[in-house]
Amino acid sequence: MVGDKLQMSFIALGIGSYWRPHEHDAIKKYFGEQTTNPRADFLFWRHNTEAVSQQGFYQSTALEQQYRSNGGKRIINPMSSYKYTNNKDDCFDVWAEKNISSPKSFVYETREELESKKMDYPFLIRLNDGVTGEDTYLVSSDKELEEAYEKVEQAYRFKKRINTKRICVEFIDTSIKRGYKTSFRITVAGDKVVSGYGRVSDDWLAITKQFTEDKKDVFVEQNVRVAKLIKDNHDEIVRSVHTLGLHHVGIDVIADKNDKIYFLEVQPFYFCGNTARTTPPFWNPYKPKELVDWLVNDKKNLYKEIPLYYDNWLNKENHFDMCYRSLKEYFDVRS
Repeated sequence: MVGDKLQMSFIALGIGSYWRPHEHDAIKKYFGEQTTNPRADFLFWRHNTEAVSQQGFYQSTALEQQYRSNGGKRIINPMSSYKYTNNKDDCFDVWAEKNISSPKSFVYETREELESKKMDYPFLIRLNDGVTGEDTYLVSSDKELEEAYEKVEQAYRFKKRINTKRICVEFIDTSIKRGYKTSFRITVAGDKVVSGYGRVSDDWLAITKQFTEDKKDVFVEQNVRVAKLIKDNHDEIVRSVHTLGLHHVGIDVIADKNDKIYFLEVQPFYFCGNTARTTPPFWNPYKPKELVDWLVNDKKNLYKEIPLYYDNWLNKENHFDMCYRSLKEYFDVRS
């Protein structure tokens, strides 16, 4: 399959994106040469979702229509599915319709509507197109609701972008030992789960930068756990992507104390590091320093417990090789 790459070409378009470490070599290995020829064999959309304006969306849609008019059919992460990467309410609606586990949610426009529909405390209120917990507030009381409501309203006034809405979302407790919270980033390409890793935090927003020395044991435990969650739920994880019409994304997932997983959002341009501003050996994570140093210095012991994390995520050359090989195989079957 790789041998016919000289006969193939691809277009890669994206707003606010760049080639992540080792990514460009991998895509060329499996899909041939990058071109601007509208008759290329493949069109890859690589939008950094939050960087896309309404005008950018319209322009991208027009370019895709032009590609289709020239006979192009093989489109990775098509613009028809962009809304699922940008607007969480649209994503939740599809998952609910397809019986894929995700938090309950609803859209509201006024305080009265929020009050009439609101769930039992605690719950989250937020904008439907925020990332990394931006403009997202955990609400556990009437007083907290009063404060959070005004913050979301302010964000809505100043940050409206593409179909921005206010949403209320069910809070799923991810507590583990010592009260830590956890979440998982899983990567799907084609019909395979490529990688997954765990994140541990002191509060409900579990992201990598909140790692501290005292979390080492639970960090290992959660990265062992995510490997099992992937094994037990592989097909459902892939289905969560395919039902959205997508092909290559990072998915944020959480699990409750019974290991029931909930899908939170998809990111087509998931962060893997940036050669212009992050540093090797892993590119991402590149901080906190104590995490990177520990992963380097204690690799011999850690690798025995969390090989998936080292092989398929920390090793970006292998990560992207697996992603683009899986995508090529996926489209070969459907050609």
